[in-house]
Amino acid sequence: MIRPSWTFLARWERHIAWLFLLGAVFAVIRIYGRHPSSLGLIAGLAFVGVWFSSYVIYITAYMLGTRIIVTADGVVVTHWFRSTATVPRGELARVVRCSLTDEGVAHPTVFAFSPAGKCVISLRAERWNRSDLERIWRHLGITPEGSWDDQVSDMRRRFPGAF
Repeated sequence: MIRPSWTFLARWERHIAWLFLLGAVFAVIRIYGRHPSSLGLIAGLAFVGVWFSSYVIYITAYMLGTRIIVTADGVVVTHWFRSTATVPRGELARVVRCSLTDEGVAHPTVFAFSPAGKCVISLRAERWNRSDLERIWRHLGITPEGSWDDQVSDMRRRFPGAF
C-alpha cells in the first residue's frame, strides 16, 4: 500500500497556500477595518485560525484517505476514503509515464491501459513518490513505458481509443 507523499505536498499545494495567505491578510484587514479595535483584530485572527484549521484538516483527510493497494487480485485506488477504481490484474497490460501539458504547465501523469487499449487507471504523479509508483509496477511485473519528460498535450491523439 502506498499513500500520497507528504514531501511532494508542497509541490502540488503551493498555489493554494499563496491564495490562503492572501485571503487571510485580506480577511484580517477587512474585519479590522470595520471594527478598528482589539476586538476586531481578535475576531479577524480567529477567523483566519478557523480557516487555516479547515485547510489543515482537508489536507490531512486527503493524505490519509487516498491510497493505492496492490493485492493478489489487482490494484485498488482509493480516493477520499472511498474506492474510485478497482482494476483486476488481468486488465493491466501497459503503463505509460508522461507529462500532460495544460496551458504550458506540465503535470507528471501515469496511465495504465488494458489489453484492449482502454485507460483503466490515470494518476497525477506529482502527488506520489515516484519510487513508490515504480514499486507498484515492478510488483505487477509491468515495465513502464515513456518518461516524465515526454510531454503530451492531446491525450486522445497520443492514445487513440483509450479515453
